[in-house]
Amino acid sequence: MKYRFTTTTLALVLSAAQFGTSSIATADSHSELSASVRIGLTYQETTGSDGEIFLRNFGTRLKWKGKKAINDDLTAIGYVELGLNPDTNQRNVPDASSGADRTRQLWAGIKGGFGTVRVGAQYASFYDTISSNTDIAWWGSCWTQFECARETNVIKYNATRGDLSYSASIVAPEDEDDNFADQFELGINYVWNEYTFGIATSIQADSGDNDGGSLLGLMAKGDLGPLGVALTLQRADADFADDDNSANNLTVAATHGNYYLIMNSGDNVDGTTDFATLGYSYKVSSNALMYFEYQNVSNDDSSDDTFARATFKLDF
Repeated sequence: MKYRFTTTTLALVLSAAQFGTSSIATADSHSELSASVRIGLTYQETTGSDGEIFLRNFGTRLKWKGKKAINDDLTAIGYVELGLNPDTNQRNVPDASSGADRTRQLWAGIKGGFGTVRVGAQYASFYDTISSNTDIAWWGSCWTQFECARETNVIKYNATRGDLSYSASIVAPEDEDDNFADQFELGINYVWNEYTFGIATSIQADSGDNDGGSLLGLMAKGDLGPLGVALTLQRADADFADDDNSANNLTVAATHGNYYLIMNSGDNVDGTTDFATLGYSYKVSSNALMYFEYQNVSNDDSSDDTFARATFKLDF
């Protein structure tokens, strides 16, 4: 009988650590439950049509994280993040599924002097190394970039040695094919003075409807005077992009005080070529803020989508 090693198998092994469920920290364990409610107004207008205003959910979520010491060198860790949506009927709400009930992240892991290993639903290494550095707006930061979404069956390793940080991950197969992994990613970040640089690759297996292919990403970020600036460049070959040609994606992010700006130009996602988001965050209290965003999206059919958002975020 052929035995396949899956993320479920490893998660069961890791679960033997028996995380404490109490919200009160003890000498060797800690458990914390929190929530983030995000409700606001959005205005949407498409070229040639009238604009509309909606009251909607913007990623309300419930979170749990815990850790428990195994011995002096090892600690078991776990994290669960569930998306919650009050619009259960999802009537007359554009893109309601982006805030719908679902598992955003769910992983278990072990950390020690060797680094950290996490297994389950989470971001993979390409996102950690490249896209996370420009994913700074509250809504729609990197949705046109490759590998911006969370994956389900991820085994990921992270470690830091001096100025270098390493990350490697595989996406384990869900079907019965012969692949050890559906996807492999490797990323390295290097810190020099106040600047950080990154390089990462993602390689897909050739299986089923997926022709495989490869993706390369570069990143640089740091302060330029009063501005915080981050730049990412992605290039996917034709197989990875699932297109007749290779695809490029360039993103620039800038911050100044409470203001932020994201600009993206690419040719890789559903006819969306370019977008820009300008935002402002206002801190209401220690656990509450308002954010305001204006976003313009250019499409291949020469139409534009315009969005304006005003959202209240409360953490407790």
